[in-house]
Amino acid sequence: MNKRILVISSLLALGFLGPNAHAMDVHATFNELDKDSNGTLSEAEAGEDAVLHENFSQIDTNQDGQLSLDEFKKFIQ
Repeated sequence: MNKRILVISSLLALGFLGPNAHAMDVHATFNELDKDSNGTLSEAEAGEDAVLHENFSQIDTNQDGQLSLDEFKKFIQ
């Protein structure tokens, strides 16, 4: 699992981060993975994270072949 996602999730669960800090880090993580800066994650971009890659088709709820920020957020939560 992506270390940043694991750390964010762990800190949020333990109460060390508030919801705003989590939201900022989710955006930062998404933007870091979005190599072409088009606002979505392709399967290749998601492939940099094993968990995202393994679950890509389930995370891609509208089945358009891309992960939107909203789909990514729902998966992280």
